[in-house]
Amino acid sequence: MVRTNALYVLAVHFFIYSTALAARPGRMTAQPGKLLVVPMDGSHWIGIKAVAEEMGKRGHRVLVVMPEVSMRLGPGIHYSTRTYPVPYGKNDLLDTMVTRQSNRLHANKTSFFERVGTFMSGMKNFSEFVRVTAESLLLNEELVEFLKEQKFDALLTNPVIPTGAVLARKLSLPPVYLLRGIPCGLDLASAACPSPPSYVPRFFTRYTDNMSFGERVVNTLAALVEPLVCKIFYWEFDGLASRVLQEDTTVAEILAGAPIWLERYDFTLEKPRPLMPNMVLIGGINCGIRSPLAKVSIFLFSLTCL
Repeated sequence: MVRTNALYVLAVHFFIYSTALAARPGRMTAQPGKLLVVPMDGSHWIGIKAVAEEMGKRGHRVLVVMPEVSMRLGPGIHYSTRTYPVPYGKNDLLDTMVTRQSNRLHANKTSFFERVGTFMSGMKNFSEFVRVTAESLLLNEELVEFLKEQKFDALLTNPVIPTGAVLARKLSLPPVYLLRGIPCGLDLASAACPSPPSYVPRFFTRYTDNMSFGERVVNTLAALVEPLVCKIFYWEFDGLASRVLQEDTTVAEILAGAPIWLERYDFTLEKPRPLMPNMVLIGGINCGIRSPLAKVSIFLFSLTCL
């Protein structure tokens, strides 16, 4: 069955608006809503931008909060933006991105354990970089107070970088998570989604759901390593979240309160895995819009016509 990204964006619009209405039952459905967007830089921005544009096009007020320095984030036609200062420049950001891509290119030539080690080292450095960005937003009291006064109905973000998730808890907003997945499996753990290692391949292994006994053993070992990877990447965010929210909490606890997960995943092209009821597949949201086929006339010709 062929589907366009317009259908997926429409579905995302429905789920976001339904989430906002469920969180605020006294709200009139005919009124336009207010959506706060806290995006993640890079290719993740493509899907979230499409949703922000569509929500704004349908009459809702959409505000995208982004750092002053970024690779892809920028203004749009149907949404407004608000920037905040960060303590780094464009060159620093570019160097970080180049290092990450270089590690990915060399990962194909390394063993499983080398890939895990390289990934953990890169994630530790990257987590420090995104922590600085998160602090620039979450500790900006003037901006946070401004956002609180706007009385948004929901917050759309990618939970891989939990800045938006922490901000949603701070502003008491229902979060809507749009993601492809978290490499260490924190999304599945937070959503209490079953993920048996005998069937669901781990991120580092590159296996399919059809594994031999030896591959399942390796996959189980990878599943045991995942919590350590999450701890290395998110331990600074745990401290930041506790400081911002003024309560002892963790990123996993914050993500567990999500009413809905919009997964850029499609079982037509990818391996099947268990899902929770609040997980919605929107795997075609980044696909290009199809042009309608030209009308073709078919002429039947046979020798009997001669």
